[in-house]
Amino acid sequence: MGIVGIAGVALFSAMLILLLRELRGGVAPPVRLAATLVLFGMALSLYAPLVGRIEALFSLSGAGEYAAVILRATGIALICELTASICRDLGEGGVAEGVLLFGRLEILLLALPFLDELLKIAEELLK
Repeated sequence: MGIVGIAGVALFSAMLILLLRELRGGVAPPVRLAATLVLFGMALSLYAPLVGRIEALFSLSGAGEYAAVILRATGIALICELTASICRDLGEGGVAEGVLLFGRLEILLLALPFLDELLKIAEELLK
């Protein structure tokens, strides 16, 4: 499904949530969460072919070991942003910022081995 289908689902969901908010306010947040998860699943279906192509490009360039880390960091960022958006929609801005902070720290932890490699290369160049 392309962007037109995703946009259609998003607009339908938004109108349904707006209608439910007017009629029965307590039902809107679970419907919003379900719609967000459906849209996230649809986005993942678009993400899968992209992952294969990125891995192929990295392996052709001789940097295949970096592809897994970059893809994992991208996945962490997407999941954290989705979770933070849901938390903000539910009025929990502090929880959203905590999720984003944790995501940034996890991505930093993923990058540490590359920083070690870079420092070793710099040390060898200085000798």
